[in-house]
Amino acid sequence: MTSLLSPGYELTLGSQLWKEQALEIRVALAAAPLVDVLTVRLPAAAPLAAAPGDPVSLTLDSGEQKETVFTGTVESIRRGFQEIRVTALDAGGVLARYRPSVTYEHVTAGTVLRTLAGDAGVSTADVDDGVEVPFYVADPSRTAWEHVARVAAWGGAMVSVSSDNEVRSAVIDATQAQLALRYGREIVSLQADRARSAVDAWVVAGESGAGSASAPEALRPSTDFFAGNRPEGPALARRWRFEPALRTARGAGSAGAAIQRQYTASREAGRLQAFLQPRLRCGGVIEVQDLPDGLPGGPVWIARVDHVLGGGGGVTAIRFFKGGDSFDPLALLGAIGGLL
Repeated sequence: MTSLLSPGYELTLGSQLWKEQALEIRVALAAAPLVDVLTVRLPAAAPLAAAPGDPVSLTLDSGEQKETVFTGTVESIRRGFQEIRVTALDAGGVLARYRPSVTYEHVTAGTVLRTLAGDAGVSTADVDDGVEVPFYVADPSRTAWEHVARVAAWGGAMVSVSSDNEVRSAVIDATQAQLALRYGREIVSLQADRARSAVDAWVVAGESGAGSASAPEALRPSTDFFAGNRPEGPALARRWRFEPALRTARGAGSAGAAIQRQYTASREAGRLQAFLQPRLRCGGVIEVQDLPDGLPGGPVWIARVDHVLGGGGGVTAIRFFKGGDSFDPLALLGAIGGLL
């Protein structure tokens, strides 16, 4: 005799704990510069005492897995005749509100992230050091969240917020799955897209081709951005970008290799929906077993997660990209070396 799983939740809004009254709970988890959002719908007569700025946490229970999936603060409360809608943001939302105006000298991408987070009162977890630059101008034309996404991406790292509300940055290793889902068990639906690779090479040019970020020539404009190893120029299948903040050939090579890696992964992508899976987060690596012929089993890495819990049960939808050997961090380092 078997029993159906009964999903549940524990939602803390301010000093109140909710386990039953929510009409619907939606959690959208995405990598920077996108922001994680929790939306809760409560009956209009619910005795909600929370106010904007109060702490929020959400734990989801699939019946097999119980995990905290969101920690943040109440951003807004909307009351109507039929329902109350509460919206909450986490540390990414805090950094998305902050528009800095500061210049850093002799820093890594990780230093920029940690400093901006500290200025905004946000905690950090593991942070990849990434590229080194002689200086970086965090100007108000971008939010702090956009700045950290930008500098981390030069080294191939993804920036996201943990379930404990800490900002983390990591280069994804998608060579081996951390979790397996099975068609006919957890998976409700899957859609896989394979697109033509119209671009063969991505090249990033910095404003100097210095050998070291600490060298005096790293502070001077140069006509040789590639330290004597200039690649072929822009063409239909070759794209160039200019990043003046990157002052070394290695830094520019790193940014180009990271874009190439991301682009290649995006050519084989998809979406799947499963019964509630609280463990899934951005940057996670999964495989899907027992799929019909022609559908990719993985490993694939997760770019976005949406959890929905309501009267119809609980589901998790994810956006994924191709993993495998091409998404090995060591392969990224090799690609950088080939550009120098």
